[in-house]
Amino acid sequence: MPRIDGYLCDWEIVPDSYFYDTSMLNDTVDGHGTDIDRNDLDVRVAVGWVKDLNRLYFLYEAQDDFWDFGRFNPHGYLNDIFEIVVDGDLSGGSFILNENLLPDGSGDRSSPEYIENYTRFAGNHAQNYHIYTPPVNNAWVLVWGGQSWISQFPYSNWAYNYNFEHGESGKLTLEFWITPFNHAPSAGPEHAVESQLKENELVGISWSILDFDGDKREGHYNLAHNVLMVRHADYLCSFRLMPIEPALLPKIRAEWTYKYVDQDRRVVAFQDESIGEVIAWNWNFGDGNTSDEQHPIHTFAEPNMRTVITLEVTGLMGNSKRTRYWEVLLK
Repeated sequence: MPRIDGYLCDWEIVPDSYFYDTSMLNDTVDGHGTDIDRNDLDVRVAVGWVKDLNRLYFLYEAQDDFWDFGRFNPHGYLNDIFEIVVDGDLSGGSFILNENLLPDGSGDRSSPEYIENYTRFAGNHAQNYHIYTPPVNNAWVLVWGGQSWISQFPYSNWAYNYNFEHGESGKLTLEFWITPFNHAPSAGPEHAVESQLKENELVGISWSILDFDGDKREGHYNLAHNVLMVRHADYLCSFRLMPIEPALLPKIRAEWTYKYVDQDRRVVAFQDESIGEVIAWNWNFGDGNTSDEQHPIHTFAEPNMRTVITLEVTGLMGNSKRTRYWEVLLK
């Protein structure tokens, strides 16, 4: 799990094949296409996740010949932006403009229809983050939708590392994590539904880099090769939540979980989840009984709130034990 501190050391274990660089981007708005001058802008992005945490981790590295973050725009931004969109459950479809509320795709921003669209629809089932690079007036992000709470801890966290002033060249490093939501209401997190991230499943992600050099925007480079990605989730790229690289796993490590089959009769099913090539299992249930099955089901004779249960696994690379103390509660 990366520390969010703006430094790269935690990402050094990530293989190069997991990084996305400038060569994969396409400017489909401002006319550059794939002919991107890397002396003007050069970027590298990695995305990661941690099993059992509904978080997506990002590393963004960018070299720019003119960092634009000193201007203030009361309507939003005129600054260098790293814009990301996440659709955690691949629900797809428009997520910024609801055609039933705004059939012409625009409208008076003070109208009841526009306000309802922005507060009840925009960013609800997929989220768009306009991330300032670097921050402007200590704001790290503009969320496109009514759910600005998603940009704050404990739903996101961020850190920058850079050493330049507005208008100068240099390198910026940004690392952050965000929480994707299937339902992110503007009213707040109390009724929100987090996307459940699971190994080998797909999520929709894409990003754009908006490059400003002190005047109007000079480039709008996006990974999806279609700028509609910023408001329509059908145009996002599918990212698979990959398991940990085998080379990074321990050679052998015991691990297990359990489920109650019948709590009244104290019947418990045990599931081996050990890592590595295992050839033998030895379960000690702490009540004088053992098992050499991989996934045993055991009936305990007596109530016990202080069980101590151990699985020892053996393989060609050695052996390992995993004990759970006072976790399996027997009534």
